[in-house]
Amino acid sequence: MSDSDSVLQDLHMFFNQWHEYGDIYAEYAKKVGISSSTLDVLLVLNEDPAECTQKILVNETFLPKQTINSIVTSLLHQGLVALTESQTDRRSKNISLTKSGKVYANKIVQPILAAEHQTMADLPAAKRQKMLATLTHYLQTFKQNIRQI
Repeated sequence: MSDSDSVLQDLHMFFNQWHEYGDIYAEYAKKVGISSSTLDVLLVLNEDPAECTQKILVNETFLPKQTINSIVTSLLHQGLVALTESQTDRRSKNISLTKSGKVYANKIVQPILAAEHQTMADLPAAKRQKMLATLTHYLQTFKQNIRQI
C-alpha cells in the first residue's frame, strides 16, 4: 500500500469516527424525544450565556438560521425560553431559558455531559493529552492548508 493510500484510509477512518460521534448525540436526542438540532441548542442555552442571540446559536451549532428560528419558536411556545432585548444590539433578542426551561434542559443535557465527562475520565491522562495534542495539531495544519487554497 502506498503512502497516499494509507493516508486516504486513515482519513476515511477519521471521518467515520467523527460521524459516529455525531451519531451518538443523534441517538441520544432521539432517545429523549427531541431532534439532534434541539439538543445542540439546549447544550448552548444550558451554559447560561450572558448574551445569546439567534446569530450566536447559528455560530455555535452550525445550524441554518431557519432551523434555529424554528427551534427557538417551538421552545418559546412551550414556555422553555424567553426573549429579551439585547444590551449590545437592539435589533436582536436575547434567548434565555425560563425557570421551567432550565429544569427541562438540565434533565436533557446533564446525562450526556456526564457521559462525556466519564468517558474522558476513563482515558488515562497521557492518552487524553496525546489525543488532544494530536487533534489540535491536525486542526491547525488543516486550517493552514485551507487558507493556502
